[in-house]
Amino acid sequence: GDFIYWLRLEGITSILVSLLMRVIVKVITDFTGIVHFRNQCELGGAQWVFGQLTSLATLFIALHFTEDSEKFHNEMSRLWLISYILTATALISYCIFFSNINKGYIHTFFTFVTGGQMTIRNFREHEDDGLKSDIFNVNKNQWKSIYDEVKDWVWQKWPKWMEEKPA
Repeated sequence: GDFIYWLRLEGITSILVSLLMRVIVKVITDFTGIVHFRNQCELGGAQWVFGQLTSLATLFIALHFTEDSEKFHNEMSRLWLISYILTATALISYCIFFSNINKGYIHTFFTFVTGGQMTIRNFREHEDDGLKSDIFNVNKNQWKSIYDEVKDWVWQKWPKWMEEKPA
């Protein structure tokens, strides 16, 4: 899976930080809808959309179960109205957002690409050594499946780098 967070950590620290960050990102996203977390290294596009839809749905599910409660009996009509207004506002906001963003990015909201897949794709598709070397800025668990490929690339480029001494 894609549980291990992208930060370049190892061992138990990597696992603990991954758990903490996954919970934090999920909670923040569910309550705020921050679109930046649709990035494959955070939630991913399809998971972000699924989270937004389930957040909206759980509001109505919770209200349905609360209807039988004596404690909120007098407030239910107001709670249903508030829920409809908030849901309509959220859906209108999403429509405005999607109609105003660069259409070339819409697919990023529905992709199932994981952080590891994106890291590997970026390494393989970039021609620039500086961009390819970004692979060393992420957790090696994301690219361990192409370790030998990365190693071969480094060995091939090493003499050039020693001569040019890039920053």
